[in-house]
Amino acid sequence: MHDVDVEPAVERMATFLSEQLAAADAEGYVVGVSGGLDSAVAATLAVDAVGPGAVTGLVLPGEPTAEANTRDASDLCADLGIEHHEVDIAPIVERFEALSPDDHGRLVLGNVRARVRMTFEYLEANATDRLVLGPTNRSELLLGYFTKYGDGGADVRPMADLYKSEMGDVARALGVDERFLRKPPSAELWEGQTDEGELGATYGTIDTVLKSLVEAGRSVEAAAERAGVPVAEARRFQRMMESTEHKREVPPYPELPR
Repeated sequence: MHDVDVEPAVERMATFLSEQLAAADAEGYVVGVSGGLDSAVAATLAVDAVGPGAVTGLVLPGEPTAEANTRDASDLCADLGIEHHEVDIAPIVERFEALSPDDHGRLVLGNVRARVRMTFEYLEANATDRLVLGPTNRSELLLGYFTKYGDGGADVRPMADLYKSEMGDVARALGVDERFLRKPPSAELWEGQTDEGELGATYGTIDTVLKSLVEAGRSVEAAAERAGVPVAEARRFQRMMESTEHKREVPPYPELPR
């Protein structure tokens, strides 16, 4: 069980983006840029792969997005030399909330925010004949820790085989500014939300469990021992993988008699 080989991995992801663009005969990529690490890596990868003229950044803040993250997102786009647009999605989310007859918890509204962002990304992509580049990593995919048809909605996922705990080394290899690496991972779907706070463990611990279970095929007990956590904790992550399988598959349908 090994960590990713960084330099060849960066080259492979960039080549993948170039190949996918050519195969689709599209004009470029649209990347949602949040001010966090994953989207910074995604945007930088895209520029390295196809050039700044073929990449559009969308900065889509909305309560509770921190102003500092919005500034960092815009600054990154400027530093990369890519065209970017900023749209405040808060009024749209508020309108959804006002029109729905149901009561909404923070998770429901967080999912709405993610899906509104996805809709803007595809609006831009469709208008400019581009593909939507998703920044989802392997840790999030395995746990189902993403919004179905939200941040999980994309045409390509160049980092889908990259664990979250490996993202920092890739970011440094790409020359991503250290300020993005210092931020606690957060989708900012509600006030004070952080990934590790919500998941109840650090990504280092989570990835050790996931790699043991998925890459090495070890038992839950062995995964727990390797990560230094109780068996119940490792089993919780295993159950997250099992219960979110529907997020990783094409929607099911019945085969009809003919």
